[in-house]
Amino acid sequence: MRLRLSLFMFGQYLMLGVWFVTLGAYMSRRLHFDGAIGLAYAAQGVAAILSTLFVGVVADRLFAAEKVLCVLMLGSAASLAALAFAGGSQPLFLLLALVHFLMFVPTIPLSNAIALNALRDPAAQFAGVRVCGTLGWIAGGILIGSIPGAALTRLPMLVAAGAGLVLAALALALPPLPPRDRGRRFSVVGALGLDVLGGQRDPSFWAVVGCAFLISIALAFYNAYCNTFLQEAGAVLTVFGWRFEPAAIQSLGQVSELGFILLLPLVLRRIGIGGVLVIGMLCWVLRCALFSIGFDGSGHAATGLLAAGILLHGACYDFVMIAASLFVDASVQPSARSRAQAFLAMATMGAGVTLGSVLANAIYGAATVSATQHQWVIVWAAPGAIAALTLVVFVSTFRRWRVAGAAG
Repeated sequence: MRLRLSLFMFGQYLMLGVWFVTLGAYMSRRLHFDGAIGLAYAAQGVAAILSTLFVGVVADRLFAAEKVLCVLMLGSAASLAALAFAGGSQPLFLLLALVHFLMFVPTIPLSNAIALNALRDPAAQFAGVRVCGTLGWIAGGILIGSIPGAALTRLPMLVAAGAGLVLAALALALPPLPPRDRGRRFSVVGALGLDVLGGQRDPSFWAVVGCAFLISIALAFYNAYCNTFLQEAGAVLTVFGWRFEPAAIQSLGQVSELGFILLLPLVLRRIGIGGVLVIGMLCWVLRCALFSIGFDGSGHAATGLLAAGILLHGACYDFVMIAASLFVDASVQPSARSRAQAFLAMATMGAGVTLGSVLANAIYGAATVSATQHQWVIVWAAPGAIAALTLVVFVSTFRRWRVAGAAG
C-alpha cells in the first residue's frame, strides 16, 4: 500500500515538474507570448482557491476520493495534450492552462488525504511517502534538462500528459477513501478556513500568516520567470561530460529542499520559529541579489552564482512555507487544524501566488528590452524588496521569540 502511494506521489510531482518549470521559457521563446507568462502562472493561484471548495463539495460529500482523483487525472492529461497544440491563440492557451490547473491542483490535497487516511501512523510515515513527490519533481527536471532544446518544445507537456494517463489508472488502485461528510451542510466560509479567524487574537499568528503571504508573492516571481531567466543567461552545467540545461539546473532547488526539510526540526529546536522565518526571508534577499549579480540581462552570466541562488530554494521555501504551516497548526485547537491549513493555503498558494504572478507579469513587461533581452536586475529587485520589507515587518510585529519549537 505504501509503495502504491509513493509511486503515485512520484508520478504526480513528475507530471507537474516536467512542464511547469519550463512553461515560461516555452511561452517566451517558442510561442512569443512573452507578455502573458505571469498570467498563465496566475491560473495556478486561482485554481488553488477554487480547488479547496471543489474538494470540500465533491470528494467530502459525493464520491470516493480515489474515483474523483482518477477523473481529475484524466482531465489533467487531456487538457495538457490540448495545451501542447494550442500555440496559435494566446487567449485559448491561457484558457486551457486555467482548465488544466483547475483539474490538477485539487489532486494534491486529494492524494494527501488518501495517504493520511490509509497510513497507520501518518505522523511517522507520511514524510517518507511525500518525499517521493520531491524525487519525482527532480526526475522530471533532469529528464527534460538532459535533452538539448527540449524545454522550448511541446515535449514536456506531452510527457506530462502521458504521465497523467498512467496516474489515472494508478489512482483506482489507491486505498479507498469514501465521502465522510455526506449529507452535511456545506459552508464556503468553513471550507476556506475563514471561520478560524474570529477567535484568533494573537499578533504573532498574523505576523506569520502575513509573512507567508508576502513571501508567496516573491515565490510567484521565481516560479514564473526563473527558467526564462536561465535560458536567456545561457546557463548550462556540464558534469562528467553530461550537459544539463536550465530545467535540470533548477532541479537543484528540490535537491536542497530534501536537505533543508531534514534540517528544519533541528533548527526549530535551537532557535524557534521566529529565527527560522528570519533565515528564510534573508535567504530570499540573498537569492535575488545573487540572480541580479549573476546576470543583469547583458554580457556573460556567472552560472555559479545562479546555481547558488537556486540551491537556496530549500531554505527559501521550507524555512518560510513549511515553518508557517507548523506554526499555524500549533496555534489553533486540534478540531480547527484542517480549516486553519485551508486558510493558510488559500492565503499563500491562492491569493499570494495569483497576486504575485500578475505583479511579476507587469514588472517583467516593463523590464523587456526585446523578445530575447530583459533587464533582469529590475525583475529580481522586486521580490528581493518584498522579502526585505517582509523581514522588517515581521521583526517588528512578531512577539513569541523566546518560545522554542513549532509553536514559535
